[in-house]
Amino acid sequence: MRQSEDELLAEALGRINKGGKFASRFLKNDIAEFDRELPLAFDPAVEHVRTVLVQLADGAAPEPLEAGADRVTFRVLTGGGYLSMNPVVVTMDATRKGEWTTTVHVRAVAKEGLVKQRAAQKTAERVAALLDGADSSP
Repeated sequence: MRQSEDELLAEALGRINKGGKFASRFLKNDIAEFDRELPLAFDPAVEHVRTVLVQLADGAAPEPLEAGADRVTFRVLTGGGYLSMNPVVVTMDATRKGEWTTTVHVRAVAKEGLVKQRAAQKTAERVAALLDGADSSP
């Protein structure tokens, strides 16, 4: 069984701070989502999505959640916010729309504490820049 976004974030926060896993259930989620239409055939678009996620996760391989002939979903856990210390779960879903068009849905989720870092929103902006081929170094 695959872990939910909340479970992944709780475990990641628990690795940072001993009480982080417990505290995570009381923190609100910062969620950012967007859709992007890529002018690429499905297979090259999937490779582009995979490359973006590897860059985002500092070389870690993305976890495939779902794979089919017309749809592939990947997920990575990366850092966001101040010094990239806030864990962010990024899920990208590539769907074949046409012969030369692929739609990519991006969802970034992070926990927000008292200090609002908007880690998910900033990570989603970074993903958008990477999808467009721009260098988005923090």
